[in-house]
Amino acid sequence: MEDHTVVAVITFFVTVSGIASNTYVFIVAQKMSSMSSSFGTITKNQTIANSMMCFCFLLIVPLQFGFLNSLVRFTHFIGSIAMISDEISNMSHLLIAVNRFCAVFLQLHYEKCFSIRKTKYMIVIIWVTSIVGCIILYEVIGCNLHYDKPSWNLAFIQTEKCIQLTWYSDFGFNISLVVMTLATNLLTAFKASRNSRMLMNAAGLKVSKTQRQREMNFIRQTFFQGLSVFTGQITYYVVAPILTNPVITFVLCLSEKKKV
Repeated sequence: MEDHTVVAVITFFVTVSGIASNTYVFIVAQKMSSMSSSFGTITKNQTIANSMMCFCFLLIVPLQFGFLNSLVRFTHFIGSIAMISDEISNMSHLLIAVNRFCAVFLQLHYEKCFSIRKTKYMIVIIWVTSIVGCIILYEVIGCNLHYDKPSWNLAFIQTEKCIQLTWYSDFGFNISLVVMTLATNLLTAFKASRNSRMLMNAAGLKVSKTQRQREMNFIRQTFFQGLSVFTGQITYYVVAPILTNPVITFVLCLSEKKKV
């Protein structure tokens, strides 16, 4: 099997699984009354952005198989939508972290800060900011993300101006979002754990092994989720450019840009 066929098959299965899993989460969240809250609204918004990202990469599968080559010149539109989806997802992830933070640290003011109406305003701001920012950066300025035949993937235009611009607009910006999200989640986890122990002590009870394990699992999940996104950014911008094997390079780049 040729390398480009392997790449196309990998892209197809990863993107389809990403769309399926995010769609499943969205449907389940729609049916749960508890997910009609601010937290649930933001979560459902993130699954939509994740699915959009996966769908964008699914659209390049025919090109990876070697079909529809005449449409390559239009793929920068797919790239721009992919970047918009990526920014919406990352900012939604940060908003979820802030939501948890306020629920733990600002319990008396949580309803004012994250009412359903205000949450929807925040989501609209995220969408508008992402759409306008990405259109300016990747369409107006022209440093777009397009289908690159040698790498069988979406790639930024490799001019000196665009390399420098995307380093800050994509790598720098998203790394900052990841670090802020990770720090916020860890602070929330430790504070929630402390509050739980204080309540148990005040009631003269001991923290059960199950509850302690649940708290540790949340902290681990938060840490490794943030670490995986952080590592993905480093891999895409630092490691991938120095590799020579095209399939390995593709897999590393794909893992950074998919939201499964």
